[in-house]
Amino acid sequence: MEETKEMLDHLGIAGVEELFKDIPDKIRSELKLEEGLTEMEVMNRVKDILKENRSLSEFSNFMGGGIYRHYVPTAVNEVVSRSEFYSSYTPYQPEISQGMLQALFEYQSLICELTGMEAANTSMYDYPTALAEAILMSDRINRRKKHRFLVPENIHWEIEPVLKNYLRGTDIILEWVKYDKTTGQIDKEDLKRKAGDDMLGFFVSSPNVFGVLEEDTKFYSDIKDETGSVMVAGCDPLSLTLLQPPSEWGADIVVGDSQPFGIPPSFGGPTVGIFACKGRYIRRMPGRMIGETVDKDDERAYCMLLQTREQHIRRDRATSNICTNQSLMALASAVHMFVKGGKGLEKIAKKNYDNAHRLASLIEDIDGYSSPSFDSEFFNEFLIGNQKMIDLKEFKERCKNNDILPGIPLGSWTESKFKELPPSLLIAVTEMNDAEDMEVLVNTLQEVKE
Repeated sequence: MEETKEMLDHLGIAGVEELFKDIPDKIRSELKLEEGLTEMEVMNRVKDILKENRSLSEFSNFMGGGIYRHYVPTAVNEVVSRSEFYSSYTPYQPEISQGMLQALFEYQSLICELTGMEAANTSMYDYPTALAEAILMSDRINRRKKHRFLVPENIHWEIEPVLKNYLRGTDIILEWVKYDKTTGQIDKEDLKRKAGDDMLGFFVSSPNVFGVLEEDTKFYSDIKDETGSVMVAGCDPLSLTLLQPPSEWGADIVVGDSQPFGIPPSFGGPTVGIFACKGRYIRRMPGRMIGETVDKDDERAYCMLLQTREQHIRRDRATSNICTNQSLMALASAVHMFVKGGKGLEKIAKKNYDNAHRLASLIEDIDGYSSPSFDSEFFNEFLIGNQKMIDLKEFKERCKNNDILPGIPLGSWTESKFKELPPSLLIAVTEMNDAEDMEVLVNTLQEVKE
C-alpha cells in the first residue's frame, strides 16, 4: 500500500479512481464488477461460457463472401505449429532461417505458377490491402498528370473503405465503374466511356464479389492496350486451377487471397494477400521477395532479395510500410498446395464448381427464387434472388433451427453496398458441402416460401 501511495503522490492524485475520470458516468454505472474469483473458479466460469459455442462442423455451412470453408489437410497444422515457425518473432529480418526462406520462396513460385506472372512477393495482409498496394504500385509504374484509377462497383463491401484509407493523402482519384444488373459483370460500356489515355489503370476481378466470372477477357486486354494503362486483376487462386490465368489476358499485377489454401475461416482472419506482377516491375513491388542463390561453398541458399520498406534502406522512398506481412499464413498455403499437388487442387476446384452449379439448379426449381440471379457463369459462389419477398427474420430463424449457416443477405434485405438489388442471398459452396447439406438448405427455402 505504501508503494501505491508513493505512486499516487508522484502523479498528484488522491486515488486510483482518478486515473479513469475520463470514463463517462453512464458507462461507469454499467460496470458492475463482481468480487474477485480464484484461478480455479475463473477457469470453471470460462468453461461454462465456452460450452455455448458451436463449431462450424456442426452446421450446414454456405457462408462465403471472401472467407471460405475448405478442408485443411492435417499436415498443414503439423508444419505451421512447429515452434520454429509458430512461436518465432515475425520473420521479416534478413537473418531469417534458411528453412523459412526456402518455404517462402516455394510459396512465391506456386503463386507465380497459378497466376502465370513472373514474380510474386511473400504476401500482403489480405485481399483489400493487396489491391490498395497494387493501385499505389500502378502509380509508380505509370505516372501521369491525372491519376485516375477505375474500380468496378462489384467488389467486396470491405474493400472500398480500405482503398479510401490507403489513398488518402495521395493524388490518386478513384472512379467507380457500374456493373451490369443482368450479368453481374463489369458494365463494359461504362468502362469504355470512362477509360482514356489520362487513366492510371483499372481493376477487374474474376470471379467478382457475386462469384461471377468475367468471360470476355480480351475486352479488358484491348482497353489496357488502347489506353496504355495498368491492369490489376483479382482472382480466387483455387479457380485458377481451372481458368485461364490473368497473365494470359494482359494483367500487369494480380491480387487475391490465399485463404482457400490451408487457412480455416477463424472468425474472419487472418488471411494472406496474394501479390504478383510482371518481372519488369519487381523493383516497384511492395513487401518482400525471397531469391535463390549459392553460398561460399557453391551450395544452394536463399536470401531476402527485396525488402524495400521504410525500416530498411529505402526510408521515405519505400514502396510499402507493410512489415510483418503474413509469413506463417503463406507457409500454411504453401504446405496445402504441396500436399494436394496440381491435380489434387484441380480436383477440389471441379468439386466446388460442380457442387455450386448443382445447388443453384436445385434452388432454381423452387417457385419464387431466381438461382443464380445473374445470367453469367460462376465458380463456387452465386447470388439467389427472392421473388416472393420472404421475410429475412423468419428465414434466419428457420435456418438456425435447422443448423444452417445459409449465406450472406444482400440487396434490399440489408443496408449493404448492393441495396439496389432485390432481396438476395450470396451462397458459397465448397467440397465440404455434401448432398445432405444441400437438401437441408433447399427444404428450408421451400418451407419459408410457403
